[in-house]
Amino acid sequence: MGSLAEFRINISKLSEGIHEYRFEAEPSKIGLDERFCGTIKIAAKIDKSVRQIFLQAEIQAEGSFFCDRCLDNFHQKMNTEYSMVFVQGARSTMDLKREDEIQVLSADKNYIDLDDDVRQYLLLTVPQKLLCKEECQGFCPTCGVNKNIASCTCGAKEADPRWDTLKKLSHN
Repeated sequence: MGSLAEFRINISKLSEGIHEYRFEAEPSKIGLDERFCGTIKIAAKIDKSVRQIFLQAEIQAEGSFFCDRCLDNFHQKMNTEYSMVFVQGARSTMDLKREDEIQVLSADKNYIDLDDDVRQYLLLTVPQKLLCKEECQGFCPTCGVNKNIASCTCGAKEADPRWDTLKKLSHN
């Protein structure tokens, strides 16, 4: 991306200590697709020391998805957070916590761009199985009625008896 980053922190003249930032941007500005709607909000806190910059970021967004069971459109709020340690040059990172992400900054780097990290963390927040609600009943496999809206009149079919042995194993 050649354009100016939406979530950018100038670190060139940043004094040591804790600094807080708030950002807002449209999802398309950082390369997210139309599933993401509303405004992305970020609350970032930087703790700068002589040798490193520790970043903690909280991200809030909203997505518009289709339920995997009933195909209804639903909105879901997404909240995630991450931390990152920025170090200058190739110094040893043995004193850093293992769960922290580490990025090495070149000596002439004046900005930290959060766009890519925010996009990736939001994409990882989208569940594998998208459900409008946990108790979604989906469609009847026989008549196709949405069982969240109407009762099914075809009745549940008896399962194939060849699966009985497998059912016994699942109850153990």
